[in-house]
Amino acid sequence: MAITKGELSERCRRDTVRGQKRLYVVNEFGHAGMTRCDYSHRQGVNFPLYPADSGPCDISHMNERDEIARVKDRLRLLMDEKGIKAKPLSKKVGKGETFVRDLFEGDDVKVGNLHRLAQALDVTIADIIGGGTVPLSGRVGAGGEVLFEELAGETAPRPPGLVGKVEALEVDGSSMLPRYSSGDIVYIARTNDGVSEEDIGEFCAVRLISGETYVKQLAYGSRPGFFTLRSLNAEDIVDVELDWATPIIFVLPRAARRRLGY
Repeated sequence: MAITKGELSERCRRDTVRGQKRLYVVNEFGHAGMTRCDYSHRQGVNFPLYPADSGPCDISHMNERDEIARVKDRLRLLMDEKGIKAKPLSKKVGKGETFVRDLFEGDDVKVGNLHRLAQALDVTIADIIGGGTVPLSGRVGAGGEVLFEELAGETAPRPPGLVGKVEALEVDGSSMLPRYSSGDIVYIARTNDGVSEEDIGEFCAVRLISGETYVKQLAYGSRPGFFTLRSLNAEDIVDVELDWATPIIFVLPRAARRRLGY
C-alpha cells in the first residue's frame, strides 16, 4: 500500500484552521513519509508522526490552551537543557531579540517558528511538540463491520494537533482494500449523534439504529432520513437509518505503525 502525504477532510480542515491556532506541520518541512490523514489530497495538511519520548500520556482532556501551554513548557525545558536563554536563542534563530519572549507571552504558537527553534536548539520538531496515545477501542473486520472490544490495554499514537476524545480502530483483514490494509489504524472523533450533510461522500464510522457499526463510504439513500453505505470489497448496505456517522480523520499505515513500535 503506498504511503501518501497527510490529508484532512475539508470540514476537519476548516474547523481546525478556524477554531484552533494550532501546531500544523505543513509541506515546508517535516514530512516523515510514513503517515497520512485520510481525505481529499486537494486539501492536505501534512503531519509527521513519532513515538512519545515521555511514555504514554492520555491528553484527551486537553483543550487548545492546554496544548499550547504544554508546548511552551517543553520548549523551556529544552532551553534549560541546552543552557541557552531567550535573547541568545532569538538571535540564533535570526529574529529580533524579543522573539522567544514574545512567543512565551503570546496566545499563538506557529509551527514554522517552532521548526526554526528546533533547528537552533539542535532538536527535532517532535521534541518540542511532544505526543501522546489513545486506546484502541475496536477492530474493523469482514465487510467493514466494527467490532468494539477490550484490546488488553493496546494503544495507538495520538495524531499530532488533534485534541479531545479520539478513538482508534485497527483494520483487520482485507475487506477495506485497496483504501485500507490489514494492520492500518483509522481514527475517529465522534462529538454528536445524527448525520451531517458535510460527511456525505466521506469514509465514516457509522452506527445503524439496529446497533451494528461499520466503516463505509456514506451516501444518500433513496428517500430522506435513509442512507446507503458503499463498500470496497462487500455488498453495499442500501437504505438504512443511522444513529450516527463520523468521518475517519486520520490513518496510521501499518508500515508506520511498525516503525513507531505500535
